[in-house]
Amino acid sequence: FEDYPMMYWPNGQKIIAAARLVAKDERMHAVFLGNFRCGPDSFLMHYVREEMKGKPYLQLEVDEHSADAGMITRCEAFLDSLAGRKPRTISAPPERARSSGNNRVLYFPYMCDAGYAVAAAARHSGIPAEVLPMQDQRDLELGRMYTSSRECFPMICTTGSFLKKLEEPGIDPQKTSFFMPAHGGPCRFGQYRKLQRIILDRIGYNDVEIVSPTNENGYKELAGEHPAKFRFLAWRGMVAIDLLRKFKQERKPYEKEPGRTETVYQAWLAKIVRSLDQGGRTLASVLKQATEEFRSVAVYEHRRKPVVLVVGEIFMRDNPFCNGFLVEKLEALGAETVMAPMHEWIFFSSYRWGRESRWKRDVKGLLQSRIQKYFQELTAGQLEEIVKDTADMERLVKVEDMLEQCNPYVHKHYDGDPPIALGSAAVLAATGISGVANILPFTCLPGTLIISVSGIFRQDHDNLPWVDIAYDGQEDTGIETRLQAFLYQADEFAAAHGHDRRGDAPDQTKTVRVHSCPPGIKG
Repeated sequence: FEDYPMMYWPNGQKIIAAARLVAKDERMHAVFLGNFRCGPDSFLMHYVREEMKGKPYLQLEVDEHSADAGMITRCEAFLDSLAGRKPRTISAPPERARSSGNNRVLYFPYMCDAGYAVAAAARHSGIPAEVLPMQDQRDLELGRMYTSSRECFPMICTTGSFLKKLEEPGIDPQKTSFFMPAHGGPCRFGQYRKLQRIILDRIGYNDVEIVSPTNENGYKELAGEHPAKFRFLAWRGMVAIDLLRKFKQERKPYEKEPGRTETVYQAWLAKIVRSLDQGGRTLASVLKQATEEFRSVAVYEHRRKPVVLVVGEIFMRDNPFCNGFLVEKLEALGAETVMAPMHEWIFFSSYRWGRESRWKRDVKGLLQSRIQKYFQELTAGQLEEIVKDTADMERLVKVEDMLEQCNPYVHKHYDGDPPIALGSAAVLAATGISGVANILPFTCLPGTLIISVSGIFRQDHDNLPWVDIAYDGQEDTGIETRLQAFLYQADEFAAAHGHDRRGDAPDQTKTVRVHSCPPGIKG
């Protein structure tokens, strides 16, 4: 299993160790016992198969409805199959071509438009890089073809994107790399790249690289010999594109000329990416010009629509195809939406780096994280200053405030979506939002955790409307019906609390009060 390292689940480590022992000893056979809808099992089943190297084993999946008779029948069939079993021939693991350096093109799976900033920063650093198109049904078809469809929906979608690229005529696997970050848990995200490596090897693409840069290697695969320049440029580009998206979400629901806001957005997105390709020296100027053009978009000045906060699993939250075009559906039903910027996750990563360095008493890491955080805040603040008179800046939530406000519902040291979603919702509940839409992959454990405390959250915030959307790419008319009912509640909530008066739009100079209350107690 050396080609797929870093199994960070203790139980997963034990299962893989046991599979290795069984695979080496012809006297032993295995029964792999799993649970229905178990997230880790959806990946471990692939790893166990890989470790067994063709040796038969029995996989049983149980739930509260499992019957003894069916289990006994399968066990008997498995034992019968072993009677005529012949010794295995174990093939050598596939050899992979070594990196061709800058001869490879690095492809980023589409997540959101902020990804164009990272690719542009890589290109400026001398790394050929492109963002793959937004996923479509073909990506989904390919992803499901080579997975069990029980893995995370984002994993299935990104795998499909990689495979669709490899289908293109003339593509050279030895000159192709795909970007998939590493992660240390607790969710399944850190397993994506390992399972994708297995899938690519199984179908003959062992020459394709999967690039997973880290702080330890200075993001060399993305940054070449200039990691500091790359990080600085990518960061500024992400902030600028996030602000551009903020303009779009605030103007589009009120535009007099349908489609005008999207046209302006796409034009200035292209100009920002062009600026980043050239080193970003003109980025502030481009953002200022974009601000002026967005300000000129004609809008209706009638009542303010209910403002709905969209939270949830970060890939799905930001990717229109992978959330079933949730934002567009909410806008069509009469909502204004607000969403955390993509660069919030980078802020959160810097916070985690500093926190974990403090726990480890790593003075160097703590100092580096503080320097990184300082420059992130400084450069983001410079770009935000350009747009502060046009955009609603009150709804940009600081990581520290978010983590303080999440504490009544989930501990702030839980690393993942729950503290971000619940903390952001708690802070923004004081700014006049009228509903929260939580998007999550089907069977997502962190998403399920958010659902489990959403009822308490509502009680603490005057029954603020809340809807949970578990999505797996299947068309579901029930989602449309639920969103209609949710928007009706949000509209009623806005009217009852005076959030529908245009003159009562949030004051950009108002300070959000941050407090922490036990569940069920009003602050």
